[in-house]
Amino acid sequence: MDADLDALEFAAIRRLLERLTATPYGADAARALTPAPDIAAAEALQRAVTAARRAIEQGAAALPRLPDIRAALRQASQERAALAGTALAHIAQLMRAGVSLRALWAQHPDLYPDEGALAGAPTLLARLDTAVTPSGRVNDTASPRLAELAQEINKGRTDVRALLGERLAALGVRDEAGDAIVTSGSRLLLAVDPRLADTIKGVRRGPAGHGRRYLVEPLEAVAANNRLEACAGRRDAEELAVRRQLTAEVAAALTALEALLGAMTWIDLAFAAGHLSIHMNAHAPRLVPEPLLRLAAVYHPAMLLAFADHRGPCPVPLSITLDDSYPMLLVTGPNTGGKTVVLKTVGLLVAMAHCGLHIPGEGEAVIGRFRRVIVDIGDRQSLLHQLSTFASHVEVLKRLLSEADGETLVLMDELGTGTDPEEGAALAMAVLDELAHRHVRGIITTHLSPLKGYAAAHSYLTNATMRFDDERLAPTYEFVVGESGSSHGLTIAERRGLAPALLQAARAHLARLEAARGAP
Repeated sequence: MDADLDALEFAAIRRLLERLTATPYGADAARALTPAPDIAAAEALQRAVTAARRAIEQGAAALPRLPDIRAALRQASQERAALAGTALAHIAQLMRAGVSLRALWAQHPDLYPDEGALAGAPTLLARLDTAVTPSGRVNDTASPRLAELAQEINKGRTDVRALLGERLAALGVRDEAGDAIVTSGSRLLLAVDPRLADTIKGVRRGPAGHGRRYLVEPLEAVAANNRLEACAGRRDAEELAVRRQLTAEVAAALTALEALLGAMTWIDLAFAAGHLSIHMNAHAPRLVPEPLLRLAAVYHPAMLLAFADHRGPCPVPLSITLDDSYPMLLVTGPNTGGKTVVLKTVGLLVAMAHCGLHIPGEGEAVIGRFRRVIVDIGDRQSLLHQLSTFASHVEVLKRLLSEADGETLVLMDELGTGTDPEEGAALAMAVLDELAHRHVRGIITTHLSPLKGYAAAHSYLTNATMRFDDERLAPTYEFVVGESGSSHGLTIAERRGLAPALLQAARAHLARLEAARGAP
């Protein structure tokens, strides 16, 4: 489904999901989330979200925080590549998480549609667990040659340490703290007082301990250290060969690893959506192939979450139907009464449903297949492109009339405004007629009085309004179908403190205008 997601502020849903993900893969998927291309794909993720929510409510642990191995996998595919030990350990960490996921999948198979993708590469995991420590160090047992070299290095270090110990004893130094013999690279050196260093024949290697001590390699230890350093070099070469071999094994398992990554991405996103569903007390809408909409007592997600966080008032639930009986609704009512919120709520919930997400509401939600959602909300005046508000609306109408069909949902704010009211109303009537001819579903808001009567006279249009409390002089934000409403502009201006004398004059002018319209 194609949708004007920016106008619906869908990015806020993406940010909420991203914060709830546990892995870099799920976070990227949340940032890139868009409506699925078809109902079947949306239903697949919806089932995963439902399963994830059930698992969360049963106490299942979320995915652990995992490293990003995608760059390592790309490197592994290159000829003669040798991944670092940390990269190999991260790959093993990911595969171990996959083992836990398979156990969770066995209890909640709707989490992912392809069980085989969770299989991973068990032979590779066993090999990495044997060869590499969780911190990324290559084990001495990773190859027979490494084991031999490790023994040789250990013996060489013992020999050098014995030589250095003898020199300390000859100098009368007691190494009670155990820090007089230190390692520099693969060489063992003495760390002694600078004055004592001058008495030792050997190679000066520089200061240590912020200048309080000096590193000296006694002459009798140089040859042994050279042998130790050469052995360490052979070990480095052998370790490189081992890492290159392990990398080749990773490359051979790339298909399985990428499938596991895809499954983890999907499940992480599903768990994030499951948490969001719990936060919003949401549920899965029923997706149907027909282009229709039946929403009972639903809420705008941001308004509901703001209320839950004590950052806003309790939102008023919205119930709305778009089907063959009510193909298009013409919404009138007061300014600040919630008409635009209705458009954004409907558009956002439709987009979320087509993404496979749950939507917040108390009653049944049925959302049909719309191939596109076209949205025109807000003041589109553009100084950069020198377009007036009306000209911007016309650009939207041109796009609307070039794309809209029987599988299109249209959400338009203030149709016909920005120009002479009578010309605007006439243009709006023509647009509505064309949309009706194409069997488009839509919700259109307006302040133009002629459109109310036009809607009452045409079966494809149904009047609706946002209710206004005349006693409190305030909107109630209740959506009512079958009635038309007044803008209550003067009443709202009065409540906002406009001068009484000015309002009295305005009402007198309004009475004369209404009388003139009613004259033969």
